Amino acid sequence: MVDVTDFIIGGLSAGCAGFFSNPLDVLKTRMQLQGELKARGQHAVHYKNVFHAAIVVTKNDGILGLQKGVVAAVILHSIRNCIRLGLYQTALKKGILTDENGKTVFYKSFIISSVCGAAGAFVGSPLFLIKTQLQSQAVQQIAVGFQHNHRGAISALKTIYSQHGLRGLWRGANGTVIRAVAGSSAQLTSFLMAKDALRDVAYLKNRPYLISFIASFIGGVFQTVAVTPFDLISTRLYNQVR
Repeated sequence: MVDVTDFIIGGLSAGCAGFFSNPLDVLKTRMQLQGELKARGQHAVHYKNVFHAAIVVTKNDGILGLQKGVVAAVILHSIRNCIRLGLYQTALKKGILTDENGKTVFYKSFIISSVCGAAGAFVGSPLFLIKTQLQSQAVQQIAVGFQHNHRGAISALKTIYSQHGLRGLWRGANGTVIRAVAGSSAQLTSFLMAKDALRDVAYLKNRPYLISFIASFIGGVFQTVAVTPFDLISTRLYNQVR
């Protein structure tokens, strides 16, 4: 039987995380769009690094400029991870991912986490599209990429649907699904396998929360390395003119 609690907790925790990480996501999006389709040295460099980008955005768009697209981001992370983490946790509880000794089986975790990630990414793709287009919007002197000039998440939804129909809301979904397969499989599989290894460390025997914290950090590193190239492609696909 499916435990609905796993889906709710996965969605709520990711939504909260999305609120606090959104400023960094805004900066990442701007840096990914900077120099799009331009040769090195042939474009203006508004954002030199993440720290410089934070200063530039705050100076030109105000402190709230760091939270552009936050509504779409929170809903996106909630929906996407409700599906992804809920399905993965369900598979874990049913013993699908482990062997007879309770140890994670790499290929099983890799396949299931990929499928779960792809499902969540596909469902949440319209919100990722809207989030990206809102985050890219800036005053003219620091603008990068195409400027869609949406007034907000609801306005963006209406505009995209009226101009491109239902299919337009899922434009770029193929990019984000591939992104999710890479990121989800790397994160969740490395997380579980790290937990298995850490449980054998004497100092951590009775420290489950510390084990989870360390394993989460390891999973995050693997996810970031695996997902970055696909994230760049996905961002540019979402922010295209059409």
